[in-house]
Amino acid sequence: MAPLPEGRREVSPSREAMGDRRRPGFGTRLGVSVPISFGLPAIVIGLFLMITAATTGGLFFWIAGAVLLGAGVALFASGKRL
Repeated sequence: MAPLPEGRREVSPSREAMGDRRRPGFGTRLGVSVPISFGLPAIVIGLFLMITAATTGGLFFWIAGAVLLGAGVALFASGKRL
């Protein structure tokens, strides 16, 4: 393909000029790692379950809340990029 004359641009650049196109997603632009994005909601849900257990007295809510809170804190503390 012949080069374009000086002063004229392509309307849409070729794939060679653009490189490989990436799929849409959060990517690295937001800077949110996977352990943090799963750990923080787990902490919130675990706290909610433990508050529910304190008001209702249900043993299941205490156990589920403690497990979820512990897993969320462990994930949030690791904070490694995947």
